[in-house]
Amino acid sequence: MATPPSPERKANLRLINAQADKIRAKLDPKVLERAKVVADGGEIYDKAAAQKVVGEFLRSKTRKDGGLFHEELKARLKGTTH
Repeated sequence: MATPPSPERKANLRLINAQADKIRAKLDPKVLERAKVVADGGEIYDKAAAQKVVGEFLRSKTRKDGGLFHEELKARLKGTTH
């Protein structure tokens, strides 16, 4: 049978938990959620960053199709849920 934790240990755990709560309260909820996803082995998908990259690609000066690719992509994505 395991021995019960000492009063010192209980006090230290309460102190650590209180400090962790203060740190969590200061964190941006989005940052905390992202950290949880990563800790669980997941991958972060940043929709805004992805949209920016695709937008830059579609507006790129190297595209010489007069916007046809952009329009075709928009047409194909209509009705698609993300």
